[in-house]
Amino acid sequence: MAQRRSARRGRAHRNVEFMNTFHEMTELSQGEFADACGKRQSNMSAYLRGQLTPQRKVLWSSLEHFFQWRVTSIAELEPLPSNLNTLPTDPGIYVFYDSAGNVLYIGKATNLRTEIRQTLGRSVPEGIRFGPTLGKSHPRLRRITARYSAYSVPSPRLRHNLEALLLRVHPNQTHNQNIGNFK
Repeated sequence: MAQRRSARRGRAHRNVEFMNTFHEMTELSQGEFADACGKRQSNMSAYLRGQLTPQRKVLWSSLEHFFQWRVTSIAELEPLPSNLNTLPTDPGIYVFYDSAGNVLYIGKATNLRTEIRQTLGRSVPEGIRFGPTLGKSHPRLRRITARYSAYSVPSPRLRHNLEALLLRVHPNQTHNQNIGNFK
């Protein structure tokens, strides 16, 4: 809960200074900063002016809300590791590519290590022609995946929307069975 600033002169409360420093570092307008922190613009304005002192709970929720929408690259077009236990357990999205760089599969995960391992064990839904006889087979994704990309995305809503967007961008190239909807 925010408290009124005391009528003392001099330096602002350290929580007010922290909020102002954080705002300056982001280089966002005051309104954009309030939205990014999940706060009402009137409250954020009062925090930044020192009319209200943001308490620890407000500071924590502002930081969490601000950074939950961040997307961090873990791997981009890297060879699939032979030991999947080296993959992080972060929530995120991932993409599998074949040896020619074509997108095979796009997925989202609450635990990248677990989800990637499970997805690599799935069979491709459409038959693929292999070998000299060009007979169709339904290989497991592990057999045809040469490279992958993975991104840490803490926000469940953003994970869902990024996966839906990527599936729309690559609809005819992936072996995904559905094209997601935006939330």
